Amino acid sequence: MTHIRIALAGAALSVLAACGSGYDAAGPTNASVANTTATAAPSPSPSATASPVPTVAGFDPEKAPVANPTLGAWPYFGIMDGYERLDAVNIAGSEQKRFLEDVAYDRWEFFDGTKLIPVEGRTMTTGGKGDGASFFQVQKTYEKLVHDLGGVTVYEGSGKPLKDKGLMFADKRFRANYIVEEDQMGVYMLRTPSSQIWVEVYHPWEDNSRNYWLTIVEKKALEVKVKLIPAAEMKQGLDTAGHVALYLNFDTDKTAIKPDSQPAIAEIVKLMKADPALKLTIEGHTDNAGAPAHNQSLSDGRAAAVMAAIVAQGIPASRLQAKGLGQSKPIADNATEDGKAKNRRVELVKR
Repeated sequence: MTHIRIALAGAALSVLAACGSGYDAAGPTNASVANTTATAAPSPSPSATASPVPTVAGFDPEKAPVANPTLGAWPYFGIMDGYERLDAVNIAGSEQKRFLEDVAYDRWEFFDGTKLIPVEGRTMTTGGKGDGASFFQVQKTYEKLVHDLGGVTVYEGSGKPLKDKGLMFADKRFRANYIVEEDQMGVYMLRTPSSQIWVEVYHPWEDNSRNYWLTIVEKKALEVKVKLIPAAEMKQGLDTAGHVALYLNFDTDKTAIKPDSQPAIAEIVKLMKADPALKLTIEGHTDNAGAPAHNQSLSDGRAAAVMAAIVAQGIPASRLQAKGLGQSKPIADNATEDGKAKNRRVELVKR
């Protein structure tokens, strides 16, 4: 008998933990999901683990069925019962403790068998240290948990399709640094009326133990309140330091400026109208989440969007220049969420 704890507002839920001789890589026979305990049915053989919810191939999150379960507290799913939580990832002799954490906002890429799907939001990464079950059982345990809540399977298998397609995770963390063919993973998603909850269990080929890694992301937009810097304060910064940093709101992973940033644009226009000789370079900057090439392109687009917004209010384009610098010039430590937020900025530089 296995026991699974599920975050369903105190309701008991019968959970299947399928045992088998599939890829031998992981944890125990129990999984923690919030604080309610339920007793599972006996584990069937691998041949009897067909799921009642179909696997979604070529996955489109917006076409997944919408469920409305009563969830418990974040992160909704925990490591398997009887297994020790891992506080650090040891890859090639280097402990990467900062990767195992609960952060308010991060970016994670999930593989659906054909492509990588980036998801931004609250992220929890942890690991289960133990011995006893195959990784196949780990996959089927979390698959069952997600399916019982109304979710779907996105991908189960190795990293070979990833390698065959020439794809690599931008943020590897506990994943293999160079070879992903032997990695094993299970990716599941629960779509609710207000969000998406993604669950990934993963076993990197470099790890010869039966440990596994668990990542949960609840998709959400970054909420940043723009501090309005008056034109006079911008002028002072430009006169004394030659540049001033602004924190504008953009659509997530896009270049479109959100409406709540328009007052800041108006102050830039006010500044330039008060000093007709002033010329500015608008620099876009990002944090280090994601691929450098993507961040460069994103910063280029956001700088150009700010310039276009200023020109649209009557400032000649000849007085402005847009330039993206990606993640190349951080002003704070990208290891913290606060540092990342400070690095995601637009700077006005006096020419």
